[in-house]
Amino acid sequence: MADFSDDDDLFEEGDQSIMDAAERFGVLGMLEEPAKDAEQTIDGFTEQLATSPEVLALGNSSLGDVGMVYLATALATNPGESVKTLDAEQDGIGDEGATALAKVIKGGALPNLATLSLTNNKLGGAGITAISEVLSAGAWRTLSSCDLNGNAFGDVGLVALGGAIASGAFAQLSKLFLDNTGVTDAGLVDFSAAITREKPSSAMPKLYELWLSNNNIGDTGASALFAAFQKGAMGNLGDLRLQYNHLSDGACTSLVGILGNYPLSNIWYLGLNDNAFTDAGLRVLEEALARGVLPRLEFLTASSPQSTPAVQQQVQDTFTHRDRPAKPPRK
Repeated sequence: MADFSDDDDLFEEGDQSIMDAAERFGVLGMLEEPAKDAEQTIDGFTEQLATSPEVLALGNSSLGDVGMVYLATALATNPGESVKTLDAEQDGIGDEGATALAKVIKGGALPNLATLSLTNNKLGGAGITAISEVLSAGAWRTLSSCDLNGNAFGDVGLVALGGAIASGAFAQLSKLFLDNTGVTDAGLVDFSAAITREKPSSAMPKLYELWLSNNNIGDTGASALFAAFQKGAMGNLGDLRLQYNHLSDGACTSLVGILGNYPLSNIWYLGLNDNAFTDAGLRVLEEALARGVLPRLEFLTASSPQSTPAVQQQVQDTFTHRDRPAKPPRK
């Protein structure tokens, strides 16, 4: 831990109010070491916020937990009402930094945030849970894009997000990116149950892009997610990505089973490649495409190591030449 006793320049005149605010919001005890960059000190962030920026571009700057705690401390006195975008990707932020951010969000920080990018950090289940809890309480209702790709929060984090969604969070969200987050069947089952427990149609009604690629999702988790779609969750979904998981023929059957007048009728991009289905699963999908399901679909990736090139091509040919109604059915 750094020794601040001889650092006369660390806090300038008026900074006691910052420290008081840090104590009030519960982040004072996290102030352990100075950030590496002068702009990543409390004073640096305070100066940035004073300019009323619309974007806080902090990505790839080795911000870390310390830098995020300093940002949270600055936000405790200036909530950043002008900020619409927070970009802190690939910054080494872990649960401590996420928890500090959550505490000041609860106090009203960044009330107009629309875009959040925390890609490729070190967020675990505790950090995502801390953020989810304040979202459940009503924070960040203006959020339209949330990128959490590349964080190993796993099922704990996903279930926490599901609880927030069930409480009305993410009502304005159009993009949710959860690639490579360690999600398994168990987490996706619980997530799907949470968002459909009360009023499924209110679960992210504006969501257009949902990415869940590069996880550990199999037929059980995928089937639970498809069932949530059938109940009305994410009714505007247009881009679904489940590549590089463990979906087999059962998932193909479950997907086709929910398709009818409404579920996924708005889907434009469907990514299923590099899963575990065989020719049998692809043929189930092909037969459904031939019947005219997914009328808005423009891009389909559905190859797998276990299926043959001939059947893969057959699916693509059917997809390309299928008949589609001029006006897809609406809810």
